[in-house]
Amino acid sequence: MVGIGLIGTGYWGKNHARNWREMLNEGIIDKLVFCDINEIRVKELAGGDVSYTTDYKSLLSDEDIHAVDIVTPSNTHSPLGRDAILAGKDVFVEKPMTMSTFEAQALVKLAEEKKKILMPGHLFRYHPGVSKVRDMIKEGEFGRIYYLYTNRMAYSTPRRDMGVMYALGVHELDLYCYLLGVDYPNQAKITRGTFLQPNIEEFASILMEFDNNISGYAIESWISPFDKKMRNLTIVGSKKSVKVDYMKHNEIYVFDGVIESKEEDNGMIPVVSEGEVKTLAIPEKEPLKEELCDFVRSIKSRKQPVSDMHSGLRAVEMVEKCLKDGFFRPEYISP
Repeated sequence: MVGIGLIGTGYWGKNHARNWREMLNEGIIDKLVFCDINEIRVKELAGGDVSYTTDYKSLLSDEDIHAVDIVTPSNTHSPLGRDAILAGKDVFVEKPMTMSTFEAQALVKLAEEKKKILMPGHLFRYHPGVSKVRDMIKEGEFGRIYYLYTNRMAYSTPRRDMGVMYALGVHELDLYCYLLGVDYPNQAKITRGTFLQPNIEEFASILMEFDNNISGYAIESWISPFDKKMRNLTIVGSKKSVKVDYMKHNEIYVFDGVIESKEEDNGMIPVVSEGEVKTLAIPEKEPLKEELCDFVRSIKSRKQPVSDMHSGLRAVEMVEKCLKDGFFRPEYISP
């Protein structure tokens, strides 16, 4: 039996609620309770088929609730996660896992001591396009990988509790490492623009450096007037290149042209073939549901999920250090 308590039913929490309700109806979980301090909202979302409460502590004292899903403001992640683990619950917590390295380290240590699952919501690890790309990298289909590049831009009212690095850039810092099979880049540098609010960046560019001369680039912005919402990832290699549109869950774009250098009498000559861009269909899956199902599997098996607590800690470490100093190197992280 698996009982889930969802804490937070706001803008993103309602998507969690929809998926948990589906999973309850499908028999993937056995009990579900929604929790929010806004009783009108949580009551409406619960409808007549899901229990609800306005007091999260009632979830923590419920023996039939085995795990909680925390989708609340980021500055509450640490105290809510701590309370839940101390109450004997496994914990899923939306990204960023916490708002500081100190808090993340403490939460990971507590989860290890209490032998509880602690899973950060690194959603894009579960995107079907990303899963396909990772398999292609493992199989060597790209040849030599040159660079990864992401646009994550929109035109919307910026958040007031955090800038684009914690809200958006954290995805690339985690995802590029995940795709390349490393814990950290050799180095990450950022430039940022703070235009509308003190100490909250509305724009950031990220440069990451990895072994084998692989580079990672990302642009993060909330104030891009020509982009209502753009979310994509491109990987360029010597034998193959791929573009993933995160807004699409059933296809990726593949370029099968050669991009390489060949040695001739007068030195290394760049060779760039025309190739062809093709659309490759992939099985459609909702990343959020895949992520929450992985959490349930971890609850049952006691094995770490694809998005484990250590990846959550590393992501917070990188963002915090980049915001403080403008760059990150793994050797600067305390053991």
